[in-house]
Amino acid sequence: MQKFLGILFSITALFVAACSPQVAPPVTVPQRAATPALVQPTAVAASFFDSSRAFEHNRKLSVDIGKRVAGTQGSQNAADYIAREFENYGLEVSRQPFAFEGWEDRGTTVQLLSPNTLQLEANAIQYSVGGNVDGQVVLVPNIGTRDDFSKVNVRGKIALVKRGTLPFSEKSRNAAEVGATAILIYNDAPQSFTGTLREKVSIPTLALSGTAGQEILIVLNSGNVRAKIASDTGVEQRTGYNVIGTLKGKSDEAIVLGGHYDSVATGPGASDNASGTATILELARVFASKPQPQRTMVFIAFDAEELGLLGSRAYVDELSRAQLQNIRAMLNFDMLGAGNGPLILMGDGNVALLARSSAQQLKIDARNAQMPANAGSDHESFARRGVDTVFFMRDYDLLHTPEDTIDQIKQEYLDEAGRVAERLLERLDATPLKQDSSMRMPTE
Repeated sequence: MQKFLGILFSITALFVAACSPQVAPPVTVPQRAATPALVQPTAVAASFFDSSRAFEHNRKLSVDIGKRVAGTQGSQNAADYIAREFENYGLEVSRQPFAFEGWEDRGTTVQLLSPNTLQLEANAIQYSVGGNVDGQVVLVPNIGTRDDFSKVNVRGKIALVKRGTLPFSEKSRNAAEVGATAILIYNDAPQSFTGTLREKVSIPTLALSGTAGQEILIVLNSGNVRAKIASDTGVEQRTGYNVIGTLKGKSDEAIVLGGHYDSVATGPGASDNASGTATILELARVFASKPQPQRTMVFIAFDAEELGLLGSRAYVDELSRAQLQNIRAMLNFDMLGAGNGPLILMGDGNVALLARSSAQQLKIDARNAQMPANAGSDHESFARRGVDTVFFMRDYDLLHTPEDTIDQIKQEYLDEAGRVAERLLERLDATPLKQDSSMRMPTE
């Protein structure tokens, strides 16, 4: 997930459940028998969601391919794999290229110089400027708002701020405005993390593990702390590719299923977001094996989501207003294979209501939630343009860490997300069509 923005919020924050007072559209489809215990895939391709197949996609993406940073060979390998699978299912496959500024951390170190010498676990946040800084470290209270910075003097010094609530770029911009030479953002959990600056900021912006942050806090209690920062970063023009598989329906009215296949550099992104990509691949197989749908279904693996929803924005930007209006729904699958708590089906429109109603039909616990201010995912690119969306995810605290590995993935989580999505798609496709209009999805 823009898991470069860090979605970390507890299930206690969820506030709209499937029993919302709003009423989902009155649509019925034939009931399917309850899914039996999870089993290995059979030689015969079934026309319903098979979580063991989804798990195997998840494994190939996060283990066999591994890290899938946009613009790298790993990303290209993943795009090739996804395209081959779409082709195997008989979908029309295309790749949509888009240019972006690729950022690289060539080496970042943070060292305490006094009162003791200590090397700290640190990395530059994506799109941070480089620089060499030597100065006093000042703790900024609370979360780093402008008001928080007004309570301390950081001019010519290095600001130390706790992660949380505010986007990284806002914390960094607030530090730069009052003259800080750099900002260290320490995690609210022991491990390290990564993130992305939504906007360009003029000072080095570095991420510290929670453990490193606590080490600085301990020595700050004893007096002044001086640190040295050396960060070598840079950008270059790169090309990303959205991989699009189209299953032609009897009309041009479309349902879009999307999720990003890129990962951050710190780990293989098994949940974030090989799990969402794997779910889309299995749904593509399922619906390609069924009778032709009423609506055209467009399965999209987005690139460069971790850099700011770049792939989904590039896709939406190529659509006309008429084409956007012809999209009946957008289903986003991101970070759904691990973590804890119920399935989250985020959204307040009719599609999300229908999704939660579908979960209720299947006796699957599913809730609504609100996106934190410092987080984002690909459905937002569509929602901003008026498309009705639902976001499939789970609460997960290992995103953007080396620990986001295949052993975190729970096959039953893939099963729940896939079965709800399958039921939702059947119900959406059974609703009356809008007035038909010509629509073509962007391709090469």
